[in-house]
Amino acid sequence: MIKYLIISTLILSCISSDLDLNTFSNYLEVRINHLHLEWLLDLDNKLVNATAEYQIKVLKNVDHIDLDIYLLDVFNVYLLNGNPLEFEIQVIQNQTLVQGDKLVIKLDRQYKALENLIIRIKYAYTEKARAAGFLTKEQTQSKKVPYMFSQCEAIKCRSLMPLQDTPSVKFTYSSTVLSKDPLIKVFMTGHQVDSLQLIGHYEETRLYQYSFKLDIPIPAYLIGIVAGEVEQRNVGGNCYVISEPHFLDGYAKELEELPFFLEKMIDYIGPYIWGEYKIVVLPQSCPFGGMEHPLLTFASPMMIVGDKSGVGIAIHEIAHSWMGNTVTGNNWSNLWIMESLCVFLERKTYQFVRPKDYDVIEAINGNIDMIEDIEGFVDPEKLTYKSLHPNTAWKNPNDSFSLVPYEKGYQLLYYLEQLIGEENFKFFLRSYLDYFKFQSIDEDDFYKYLLRWVRQNIQDNQQAIINEIIFIYKPWVYDLGLPPRQFSQTTPKYQQAISLANAWIQNNEQPQNANEYNDYMPNQQTIFMQQIMSNWEKLTKSKIKALDDFYKFSGAKQGVQIGFKWYRTIVLCKYEDSFWAVRQFLQSIGVRSYIVGIYEVLIQNYLDLAKQWFEEDKYLYHPLVSNKVQDMLNKAGIFE
Repeated sequence: MIKYLIISTLILSCISSDLDLNTFSNYLEVRINHLHLEWLLDLDNKLVNATAEYQIKVLKNVDHIDLDIYLLDVFNVYLLNGNPLEFEIQVIQNQTLVQGDKLVIKLDRQYKALENLIIRIKYAYTEKARAAGFLTKEQTQSKKVPYMFSQCEAIKCRSLMPLQDTPSVKFTYSSTVLSKDPLIKVFMTGHQVDSLQLIGHYEETRLYQYSFKLDIPIPAYLIGIVAGEVEQRNVGGNCYVISEPHFLDGYAKELEELPFFLEKMIDYIGPYIWGEYKIVVLPQSCPFGGMEHPLLTFASPMMIVGDKSGVGIAIHEIAHSWMGNTVTGNNWSNLWIMESLCVFLERKTYQFVRPKDYDVIEAINGNIDMIEDIEGFVDPEKLTYKSLHPNTAWKNPNDSFSLVPYEKGYQLLYYLEQLIGEENFKFFLRSYLDYFKFQSIDEDDFYKYLLRWVRQNIQDNQQAIINEIIFIYKPWVYDLGLPPRQFSQTTPKYQQAISLANAWIQNNEQPQNANEYNDYMPNQQTIFMQQIMSNWEKLTKSKIKALDDFYKFSGAKQGVQIGFKWYRTIVLCKYEDSFWAVRQFLQSIGVRSYIVGIYEVLIQNYLDLAKQWFEEDKYLYHPLVSNKVQDMLNKAGIFE
């Protein structure tokens, strides 16, 4: 029988900067070395029956194991010999719907340090699992079978299995997934292998088995699954695209440069250790831009624009093969260690695969959006989110995610590159990856290794460089707001886009060089549109009409950032002639930030219309998105 214990306080001893405060597991006492999953899918009923097997190393004398869970149905826990173990679910400070609960397993005896043990847990998860996206067959393109995909980052993996849900713990992994329908194919993190021996006994006479294995240790958040009517296509070398069959030709064509991107990244940073590289383009309800599971990147279809301008998502996710998947931040206050290094590597790759200054424009756009995010953190509970080291204790760390860890961290890395030299910094990054390979580190590990590397490898002006690093590093990481050194990247292409936008904003007539926009790089067009949006109060409806008549923005197939900024401008300016296109945009994407951003201004200006649209379209969205918009509507209704 499951016992529930309510705990009013949680005492954390020996708190240090390297602890993960977003796990209830006793990962400093015991450590999962290998995880094996066995899942029986029932997608029609949005149910997965599961068994998990854990190979565990004891680090300190211990008589219990604490694991993270989130709304899981746990049936029993037992040793490999079949002997049952007592367990209880502890509710910690009303955290059930924030971070989940603690599964406390009482061991059969006290285990001593360096001993090993194996336990198994039988459990099930349903659509309550916030890592799982279940689509009905009516929500798929062919409408033949249901579809499922996962998103475990940051602490959602505990809703798919009990485990030490912290990036501080890395383990090797294997899985077997069983499907009742031959149309439902499964892809999961890892290499697909021949069938593994089953743990469970199943009544079904015919099951379709998919097995996977990964011998490189990974943290829990990198486990991913997609199941449905999906196929894969090789696009050259070791690169594959996976999607619903109807879209596969178009997606493969759009992503045919994947081998080239991978090759150029390898040239800069070193060998790719994972084997194949596969990218899954998910259905439109995908609530995120991309997710970097090893050998199985997930991406939103918003990246498929038709002119290959949206595939920067793929370049960023490829970069995670080194930055994040190989060397990982050890808690969610160190997200920047993964994300900023990926942004840096992504933009370094742009220098080889995109026109001149494409990377600079990306950095300028990123700086603009970062400043907007920093200024948006006004809640006293969220002020630390303005730093590279946010306080995520007693919170869902996803709430701290913004462009700050990406862009403020990137600007630190770019500044360091300017400080020690481009070629030197490349060799530093390679050395860093080799030194911390397969480890989880914190911001102090990075800092100390950087200083040591400079002392050992930089001769010219060494002491001045070291003094500057010591002076700026900790303020850059810990202080709130903008970095201690001003952002300095610039290009004439930026001013060119700003000047054209200002010509539209400030003059009553169409600019003579209006056609210039069509020759801009896509991210340069984003600069133009950002300037238009930022000055929406200066735009009359007739000027909006002139812009739309000339450029045909409304309803156009264009980069999602351009569309997002245009449609926000449409709503802010109350240009109702193009509301059909705003609605169409909302119906065509699933990414949370864009949908929430449009509904934010809709609710402010057209509350009744926002309610109507959402009521009719909410079935299109992932629960993470629909719940957020519903919460916004509920709060707006209170203050009507």
